[in-house]
Amino acid sequence: MTRVRRSRALLLLGALLPALLSACDTPTAALGGRADPLGASPRLAVVPAQGTAATLDVANWNLEWFGSTSNGPTDEKLQLHNVRDVIGGMDADVWGLEEVVTQAHWDSLKAQLPGYAGVLASDANVTSGSTYYSASEQKVAVLYKTSVASLVSAKLILTGNDTDFAGRPPLEVKLHLTVNGASEDLIVIVLHMKAFNDVASWQRRQNAAVALKSYLDATYPTQKVMVVGDWNDDVDTSITAGQPSPFAAFVSDAARYTFPTKALTDAGVASTMSYTDMIDHQLDTNEQWADYVAGSVKVFRADQYITSYGTTTTDHLPVISRYTIGSGTGTGGGTTGSAKVIVNEILANEPGSDTNGEFVELVNVGTASADLSGWTISDGTGVRHTFASGTTLAAGKAIVVFGGASAIPTGLTNAVAASTGGLTLGNSGDSVILKNGSGTTQDSFTYPSSLSGTDGVSMNRSPDASATGTFVLHTSISSLSSSAGKHANGTAF
Repeated sequence: MTRVRRSRALLLLGALLPALLSACDTPTAALGGRADPLGASPRLAVVPAQGTAATLDVANWNLEWFGSTSNGPTDEKLQLHNVRDVIGGMDADVWGLEEVVTQAHWDSLKAQLPGYAGVLASDANVTSGSTYYSASEQKVAVLYKTSVASLVSAKLILTGNDTDFAGRPPLEVKLHLTVNGASEDLIVIVLHMKAFNDVASWQRRQNAAVALKSYLDATYPTQKVMVVGDWNDDVDTSITAGQPSPFAAFVSDAARYTFPTKALTDAGVASTMSYTDMIDHQLDTNEQWADYVAGSVKVFRADQYITSYGTTTTDHLPVISRYTIGSGTGTGGGTTGSAKVIVNEILANEPGSDTNGEFVELVNVGTASADLSGWTISDGTGVRHTFASGTTLAAGKAIVVFGGASAIPTGLTNAVAASTGGLTLGNSGDSVILKNGSGTTQDSFTYPSSLSGTDGVSMNRSPDASATGTFVLHTSISSLSSSAGKHANGTAF
């Protein structure tokens, strides 16, 4: 959301600030060794912690023209200090921020928050960043605790849909997290959708959402991903009269995506100071949703702790949620328990002669999400595939590894290509061995030629998706010759 600068004078704060600011010349050493271009001030507000040491706490917040001298709150330094007090007080581990305008304000915010580092969309280490974000425009950013997260990569995505995103393509960062002794990778995408309630703006939000979903479906079919930010619309019905939510495609794909913030929408909670709708949202892939702490999402009423919050700080309120990591024991979309991943289907004798069509299907028959980071699939000769860091498999779901990407059927989102370029499974008998990241065998099967001698016919467990099932020809339990990524009868996992 954007709006023009307010002209209302802040008489009381205007009288107090000169004395406060002149009294605090904070040395660089106190700011973690980083120079503060604007200078610090004592804490003006005491904000209670919302994060916990035992959980991953993720927040998003629109900072309303942060640092701009032409728009937003009129006292730039007071806005900076209020934002600092809220972020420092809330104690979240990861922040997705919107409407950061000036580099000086961004640098000063980081300097006044020891223990945090961050990435601004225009930073030099952001792929394509400076091409799409100029010095004077609103930018998205990620701020994170260095004790919890380290930056793996940062880039802009969907730049071809720049117009639909109102000239603000999303920022994607990959973070390596460690919480409570458990480690994993998380993809965080921060976006700032097109504002306003006219039909043309609604259409651009819908176009952007379609592009985003296509990107996530294709790029991260089994990874933990969060998309946070100012979506500038709601997830039940649109702020545009007579229109459905522009994000309906995500809402309807409940097996793959969940908005934790929909609970706030359903409860009639608003995320801005002036309007009644919930427009600042968080979206989880099902792998991330499995770790969500039930009931944790909330709009934090920072206005209860900051004087004249709506005119001195921002017109948006922070949104925060909590997750367990590493164990798959969240209480949101997943269930407590343990993961158990099995080899469920093997196609060693591909249709025709294109070995890209060989595949191995894994199914998590346990009751908790499985972190497949570093897991391997081998044949009798050696490792043929290593799962990428951050790959997870939710309870009851399947993932398929094909010999090559060209053989992955159109629309099959729970599939990847072998990391070595092929599976090279023998048609006259071979072994398939599944090991976890520590090298411990989780499942294995040595198959005879009787299960691999028929072109295009796979071997599948019977009963299907059962850890105690025996391997039989697929055609003996189904009319289908194979069923990569699906149950033997062709239905979805």
